[in-house]
Amino acid sequence: MNISFYNGVSGLMAYQEEMNIISHNVSNSGTFGYKPDKAVFADLLYTRMAVNSEEEPLAGHGVRLADSRMIYKQGPVLQSGCTLDFALMGDGFFAVRRSDGSIQYTRNGAFDISTEGKKGFLVTNDGSHVLDEKGKDIELEREEKDGLFDLEGLKDRIAIYDFPNPFGLEHANDSCFRPTEISGEAVLIEEGETVYPGRNYQVLQSAVEQSAVDLADEMVGVIMAQKSFQFSAKLVQTSDELEQVINNLR
Repeated sequence: MNISFYNGVSGLMAYQEEMNIISHNVSNSGTFGYKPDKAVFADLLYTRMAVNSEEEPLAGHGVRLADSRMIYKQGPVLQSGCTLDFALMGDGFFAVRRSDGSIQYTRNGAFDISTEGKKGFLVTNDGSHVLDEKGKDIELEREEKDGLFDLEGLKDRIAIYDFPNPFGLEHANDSCFRPTEISGEAVLIEEGETVYPGRNYQVLQSAVEQSAVDLADEMVGVIMAQKSFQFSAKLVQTSDELEQVINNLR
């Protein structure tokens, strides 16, 4: 009887985690460059039911959330008309230097200008500095006649990086990603260059990549997770009722 409790409770915990992942995806459906996550489940501990049989069948003890995998796909491109907006078509990432000095990568190309003294730098909406191909901050020069920043050729100064396995990247804050052992190290690439077979790289100016979240798919996921959660709750309730019946028979 305890096994049925364990199965039900493990299901409640696992599908609650899935609901958390789905809610995070839905809340970022309007975030530029965001890539959704998908819950991956695995079986819990197995025990042998018939140790004297030749096949020795195994019985599981519930389910657990094994991993949260990023769905790496192209998001819709929106023509914004803003000179500081850049969208990546195909693969690739922009490199940014975060406030703590770490280098992270993003698909969110809705950039801005940060004025630091008399200098101007290309930054993300959270103030992280966008990097060039040498890994340095992109500094903008002022025009002499009107004092505005010169944006000529800005597209060619922004570096594009890719990874051997972008699916292995880890989500960070503000639409950024951190490299992992699974993703491999970042590789600098040129627009139109073929570094990895089957991949292409193109930067569009005055455009941004919208979130890759498909709300229809997420709503289907919500229904499935709710039904699974309800089933697990019913299993716990039924196990409790059976336990009460057994206790009353004593």
